[in-house]
Parts: sequence; C-alpha cells; structure tokens
Amino acid sequence: MRKLPILLFLLLPLMILFGQEKNIDENLLAVEGYDLVSYFTLDHPQQGREAFAVSWKGARYLFANQENKAMFQKNPDQYLPAYGGWCAYAMLRGKEVDINPKAYHIQQGQLHLFYKTNWVDTQAKWLKDEVAYKAKADQVWAKKLAQDN
Repeated sequence: MRKLPILLFLLLPLMILFGQEKNIDENLLAVEGYDLVSYFTLDHPQQGREAFAVSWKGARYLFANQENKAMFQKNPDQYLPAYGGWCAYAMLRGKEVDINPKAYHIQQGQLHLFYKTNWVDTQAKWLKDEVAYKAKADQVWAKKLAQDN
C-alpha cells in the first residue's frame, strides 16, 4: 500500500507528458525555449532567455527581450503555435510529433511548427498544399481536443 503513492509520484511526469495538448518538455518549456514573438517580428526565430520567462496555462515560454515578453503577455493567443506546438504536418494524421523550432510557417496569422531533419522536411510537404492541409489539421486538432476533454 505504501508503494502506490511512490509509484504515482514517479509516474506522474510521464502521465502528464503523454497525450498532452501542448508540446512541452519535462521542465514545461515550450517551443524548445524559442521566443514566440520573434517568429512574427523577425525573419528568423530567436532563442529566448530565462530572464524573460513567462508561465502561461501550464507551459513556460522564454523571450529574447522585455519588449517581446510584454507583447506576449498582452495577447498570448496571437503568438501561440497551432496544434499545441506539435508538428503541423503530423497533425494531419492526429500524431503528436516533436518539432524543429527553426522549421516554421506563418499561415493566416498563426504559427505552424514542423518536424525537420536532414532527411525529412515536413514543412516542405505542408507548403505543397497548405490551405487544404491546414483545414484538415484544424479538424483533426479540434476532434483531438474534444476527445481529451
């Protein structure tokens, strides 16, 4: 009987991370610490800094400077990535696949992140039919959120 609380304590982080609606690491860090605002304001994303961290709805977001932090705090939904930060292309099949924070696309004012390696580029695949893919991924994500709640 005494082992059950210990077991639950040890498994809780795994239970939280599995099937979650946000792509966050074991420290609750989102987008591998990249500054969400920089995706919209620069021609490339910047790595955030702990000095400009914000905790919001169960995730920690880092920003490159105070200005970007303030912009996020004023309107977080404007900067949050689609599909909880999971790979947009994988969401077509309802899969929660990690991302490369440097592989992104702003579509209809929303940040889409992608899995990308030297051998696989899901961003390039997405761009071949981005309108249809976004419509499909939006449907899959909405269904996934409804099932999780």
